[in-house]
Amino acid sequence: MSWKTGLKIASRISRIVEPPHRRILKEAASRRSAVMNLSVGDIFIEPHPLVKDAVRKASEESSLTYPPVEGFNELRSLIAEYLMESRGLDVKAENILVTAGASEAFLVSLMTVLDPGDRIVLPDPTYPQHTIAANLFDDVTIDYYSQDSEVSSQVAGEKDRRSLILVCSPNNPTGKVIPPRDMEKLVEHARENDSIIVSDETYLEIFFNGNKPVSPGSFDASLENTIIIGSFSKNMGITGLRLGFVASDKNMISRAGMVRYATSLTSNTLGQRVVLKTLPFIDEITEYVRMNVEKRLRMFMQGFRRMDLLNVYEPQGSLYMFPYVPFKSFKFCLELARETGVVLAPGEGFGPHGENHVRISFGAKEEDIKNAIELINNFKPKSLENEQ
Repeated sequence: MSWKTGLKIASRISRIVEPPHRRILKEAASRRSAVMNLSVGDIFIEPHPLVKDAVRKASEESSLTYPPVEGFNELRSLIAEYLMESRGLDVKAENILVTAGASEAFLVSLMTVLDPGDRIVLPDPTYPQHTIAANLFDDVTIDYYSQDSEVSSQVAGEKDRRSLILVCSPNNPTGKVIPPRDMEKLVEHARENDSIIVSDETYLEIFFNGNKPVSPGSFDASLENTIIIGSFSKNMGITGLRLGFVASDKNMISRAGMVRYATSLTSNTLGQRVVLKTLPFIDEITEYVRMNVEKRLRMFMQGFRRMDLLNVYEPQGSLYMFPYVPFKSFKFCLELARETGVVLAPGEGFGPHGENHVRISFGAKEEDIKNAIELINNFKPKSLENEQ
């Protein structure tokens, strides 16, 4: 007689690995009463007064029924206007699908356009959830391009295989910005080779020292070869409301709307109402968020002294930097968390060349960043001495 040992899990699930910073965070929380979490891509900033007011007003509205699958049409129109003004796109409401954040937008987009035999090209290092989403598809090749040289010169594929090229500028985790000319050449490449650019623009408005990023949509105004993944989580500081969007040609958006029926069905009503009320003021709100993130970055750069541990640098944008560390990243982050309570994200989870790096987030609480500086400055990695 045979006994069941559990449900059979799909083989593709074996390709999905829990992000290592989550294991380290659990370990730190189990050992210490005070944990300074600089690993997570969240925005711990007091909401802008306009956002607070919008949340209050939105919560007072009576209906909490399902919104349309594609999102409120008024919001879709407003997002289209925002994209026309900020990126020069030629889009309307029919080009917009409202989603539950950028992560769902990315997955829905892949489910809509990716076929067996296709190739997806990711930046290296890359955001772990991009890899996780790509690994949910069978018979798809995953390649990478380096952020240290021109993107457009690295993505040429086989002529009989379609490529889907992901850009994320400013990048998570490195904070690097793709130069405008390189982005324009990438759009030209996609047009000539029937490839698709998927642009994760979560951090497009969070940049420093004049390093303003450009959207590929600015060179492909009708989005014939471009899918834009947008989010209001970071630039408005409303991560918990889970509000993002996909923008592309109307046929792709129509099909992507059908995919929504198989996922979350629709986006939450409250979040859509909040963005409806605040999107006309996005420049003011984004400047407030960017100012607070940059303040925390400057505080860290001015106080940090241990370049022998972390080869820190000033990122061009996003919430992050991704410095080199002369140890195996997981072991380093684990010992740091155990000894100090400071949690960083090991680079091993960020793609083929993520090892020997760590991600530091400046969306973390200001007090946590302040306390973490001195703890890292005084940290002596005893168990790692033989690994250099």
